[in-house]
Amino acid sequence: MSTASIFVSQARYQMLANIRAGSAIAVGIIMPVVFYLGASALFGSAAMGGDSPVEVRGAGEAPDLRTFYVGGFMAYAALYAAFVALLPELVDVRERGLLKRLRGTPLPLSAFVAARFAIVLAITMIGVVAIALCGWAVFGVATRVESLVALVVYTLAGTVAFVCLGFAATTITRSVSGAQGLSNGIGVILAMISGVFFAPTVLPDAARNVARFLPLEPLASGYQSLYVNDASGVGLDAGNLGVLGAWALAAIGVVVVAGFRWKPRQQR
Repeated sequence: MSTASIFVSQARYQMLANIRAGSAIAVGIIMPVVFYLGASALFGSAAMGGDSPVEVRGAGEAPDLRTFYVGGFMAYAALYAAFVALLPELVDVRERGLLKRLRGTPLPLSAFVAARFAIVLAITMIGVVAIALCGWAVFGVATRVESLVALVVYTLAGTVAFVCLGFAATTITRSVSGAQGLSNGIGVILAMISGVFFAPTVLPDAARNVARFLPLEPLASGYQSLYVNDASGVGLDAGNLGVLGAWALAAIGVVVVAGFRWKPRQQR
């Protein structure tokens, strides 16, 4: 089989597995959309002060909290599809011996990673589009045509970074329960300090300064910058993309040094 046919076959297999399980779709698409609608309805009203402008780092101000939430929960969708859901799935197939069986086939690691990435990217993109559509249909938050390129680039960059981090995290997790605890813990902490649930201005300066160099805040800030007052042009920020690229390279380095494990780590 050619490399392309191996990739297509593996992507099809993994997509069917995700559809049957439903967990990645629920975590990567349904949860971010529900959380966006719920947070916007609860905290975005004038009675809760949600009609006040919200600062976006280095880009200006979003007109209100509901608009700010659009970009924040787009980043949340990428985090949960490409890391929180992915890490336990990778550890699960490893610990059940499925990766060991795949290792005995002509499947190269590059094809496995590429197929996994393609599935996650599709789920993330659907989640991002769904949030943009909900923001427009329910709260009147319009997405500029000029910013569509930036939406695609940020989604691609964020997915690459978090998928790489997911593969890197498999090197330190021995069980599915451990992977679930690690991924959910990191996901909650990042979301709390990265401008997803509330404006970063309410955080201490130390937390804000640290969050700028973690992978979620630059992604959220990049998305949110597309919705600020008087936004124009494509809207890409080299600094945000640079941080995401640095995390992706660091994660790849961890996998190269530690090695990707095909065999279960726990005694069976």
